[in-house]
Amino acid sequence: MILAGGSPARRRLPALACAAVAAVLLTGCSGSKDADDEGKAPAATTTTTSTPLVGTLTPTEAVIAGQCLDDVPDPAQQTYAVMVIPCEDPHTYEVYAQAKLDLGATPTQNGAPYPGALAVANGAESQCVGAFPQFMGVKWEESEYDIQSWWPSEQSWATKKDRTILCAVYRVTGGKTKGTVRGSGQ
Repeated sequence: MILAGGSPARRRLPALACAAVAAVLLTGCSGSKDADDEGKAPAATTTTTSTPLVGTLTPTEAVIAGQCLDDVPDPAQQTYAVMVIPCEDPHTYEVYAQAKLDLGATPTQNGAPYPGALAVANGAESQCVGAFPQFMGVKWEESEYDIQSWWPSEQSWATKKDRTILCAVYRVTGGKTKGTVRGSGQ
């Protein structure tokens, strides 16, 4: 898990550019009967809607088991950050486990070389599948929920000595969950 990158100003620029383009696209001209006595078109009305961000922007390395999350809107940030939301509110993910990566015979202590993206991903996913029944009350294969895993990148492994994995559940069919699904047997 890597720290969020980029400055707030860089993240706002695409939004400002999109707003400017939307304003131009939504502004219309008219030579209709609504023109005033001097032949000028009436002022155009621009209507924009935006979905407010719900939750708290949180680096993935600060997320803990028991929290509920949504993805951040910017796909470039989704590897590094999430929106933490109260579990009582509609959310996409519920984190059910936070653990130190265990790769069996492959050393993961500080100073150990990065074992490779595939080994780390497979190890994290295996641990998440193993912890799933205790949380959900049913085996992963029998559940209406799937698993989302986060694991250390090569950069965070080397610079932050990061060995933490996160395991979360989300609806296989998509959509939001309200409340916890702990022990639901779904």
